Amino acid sequence: MELEALQEVNSEVTNMGANIVVLTPELERYTRSLHKKLNLTFDILTDLHLKTAEQFGLVFTLPDYLRELYKSFGSNLDRFHDESEYRLPVPARYVIDKQGIIRAADVNADYTIRPEPSETVEILPTLTK
Repeated sequence: MELEALQEVNSEVTNMGANIVVLTPELERYTRSLHKKLNLTFDILTDLHLKTAEQFGLVFTLPDYLRELYKSFGSNLDRFHDESEYRLPVPARYVIDKQGIIRAADVNADYTIRPEPSETVEILPTLTK
């Protein structure tokens, strides 16, 4: 799971003076229990109604046939995300410096392809140069 992999590198990230922050469309009442269960030491923030993802152009709507497939598997995205249109964010990773400038970005429409947390750790020392 991605959150557990992020937790594995979190102390290394914080030792470099950086922070991991996860942004998800899931409502806080669902992420709170996950945060506690996995004993995470970084923040998970809710992007309510995908407002932030929209600003980055990272929102897509599941087509009807996928909505029905998700529903047949018992997925309740509308309930977990308070998102009746079955919109989702494209997974992305941003490395942002202290001045708020994006120094690295990874975005892939294929949600199964995500950057390794270790790649993020490798980028951080370059921000102080």
